[in-house]
Amino acid sequence: MTRLTLCLAQLNFTVGGLAGNADKMIEVIQNAGNQADLIVFSELGLTGYYPMDLLDLPYFVDAQEAHLARIAAATKGMRAAAVVGFVDRNPLRTGKALHNSLAVFEDGREVFKYHKQLLPTYAVFDEDRHFEPGTRDGIYPFRGLNLAFAICEDLWNDLGVEGRVEYAVDPVKALAAAGAHVVVSINASPSHVGKVLEREAVFRRFADWKLPLVYVNQVGGNDEIQYDGNSFAQNAEASVVCRLPAFGEGLGYVDVVPVGDGRFDVLGRDSTVPPPAPTCGSGFFKAQIIQGLRDYARKCGFGKVVVGSSGGIDSAVTLALAAEALGPQNVVAITMPSRHSSEGSVTDSEALCEALGVPLLYRAIEPDYALACAEFERAFGTPPSGLTRENMQARIRGRILMEYANHFGHLLLTTGNKSEMSVGYATLYGDMSGGLNLIGDLWKTEVYALAEHINAEAGRDIIPRAIIEKAPSAELADGQRDEDSLPPYPVLDALLKLILEPDLLSADERVEALALANKASRDVQQKVIRMVKNAEFKRWQAPPIIRVHRRAFGFGRRMPLAQRFVPNVADIVRNNG
Repeated sequence: MTRLTLCLAQLNFTVGGLAGNADKMIEVIQNAGNQADLIVFSELGLTGYYPMDLLDLPYFVDAQEAHLARIAAATKGMRAAAVVGFVDRNPLRTGKALHNSLAVFEDGREVFKYHKQLLPTYAVFDEDRHFEPGTRDGIYPFRGLNLAFAICEDLWNDLGVEGRVEYAVDPVKALAAAGAHVVVSINASPSHVGKVLEREAVFRRFADWKLPLVYVNQVGGNDEIQYDGNSFAQNAEASVVCRLPAFGEGLGYVDVVPVGDGRFDVLGRDSTVPPPAPTCGSGFFKAQIIQGLRDYARKCGFGKVVVGSSGGIDSAVTLALAAEALGPQNVVAITMPSRHSSEGSVTDSEALCEALGVPLLYRAIEPDYALACAEFERAFGTPPSGLTRENMQARIRGRILMEYANHFGHLLLTTGNKSEMSVGYATLYGDMSGGLNLIGDLWKTEVYALAEHINAEAGRDIIPRAIIEKAPSAELADGQRDEDSLPPYPVLDALLKLILEPDLLSADERVEALALANKASRDVQQKVIRMVKNAEFKRWQAPPIIRVHRRAFGFGRRMPLAQRFVPNVADIVRNNG
């Protein structure tokens, strides 16, 4: 009877790094090619996911050919065939010019090809922009059994909101009807809070057809989008029998065995399967952000980062994450006090950097600030307003940080959290200056929780208690506090969730958010709504944000700038009631 071994190859690919991506696959084929019958790589492994408008360049698509030939050649004389994700041309004169495809290479040649049928075009996905959907199922007779190939979204035609189905076809149902024995899916499934649990819920339906599933996911960060890995295999009862790590490369092996009545099942090599890594909360945020920074820095060619250290919670958490991700020797902090800075702005920064082992540099901004105020009045005949003076300080600091980054070749990390970015509580070309934002998808309350988690995990106060417990302040004016302009952050965060992502909240989350948001008056609530709308132009100019929630600012949320719709607080409350 047929018995096959499949190798799940979870690798970190780089968008556009065709040669390096092919080298990674060839190395696995050379090392595991006689230990398995089939090696499975992730979606668009050759090009990296997602190439975006690189796909409009014909020479980009053409450049795959030489590397596909190299991968095919690596299978020559090997026991294993290899499943490789790549971009194929659509030979028809109708439809989009390309397909999101996979090929099976065996003994030096291509033996099977499949085109993705369901093309996601929502949230962070935009595949319909470039690809034409395939129309044929992925059944391939391979060494005595019917392998059924799928590509990521092909598995996701489950019931949506109020029973609405996203797509008119269901590739999995078709595969089951066609006599599939095992489904093999290659994926680039982005990570966000709870995503692992979402996958498990969707793929439980495979038990209805007694279909085992081998699911190979990409791992690593590409710009703001993170891929968590967590590749797995589940048996015909939808029980996980093999799981690869979160946020790390790895290989896993499963055996496909006959179980009678013409059916097959999959068995893991280990008697116990490790539980999934945390899928929500501070542990998850920390792991995903650290991966995001490491990959962004490596793939963009940065060895070191610089952070402005204000003595506040946001810069402290950013510095702690950067030090763990890259090593403290590759992180530089700069404190830039002014006449409005508290004593703790410097002393708390010193304590933090000493605990982290990060060098702290001093660059006072008072001379620059005094000169800027004087020159403004000289040129324009009036002293700068209070708001102008506040923004002057932020922009002087942003300029200093960019000067340092330019001179030393460091990546500047900006430090605005999601709550502040929502309402525009940040200065363009000031504290928004930088190349990457680590915490821009964390609500302010989540930043505090992450600080506590970092300390608890370390077993000591890496982030000083003084930083965690002080009242939040931009320190751009004497006695300034964030709550002078904003509701308390627990109230603000709850209100922002109702404004920005009501469709993503569970019923319990909606009740909790409403209870907190209603601690603010209707006038304050309406003010926050206007602030969110009016800050859109700032978010369009913000650095990329490492995504951790389902809906992050940036690629996954696209709002017009020149528009006049401002929701009424009563409508928001009614919608969430």
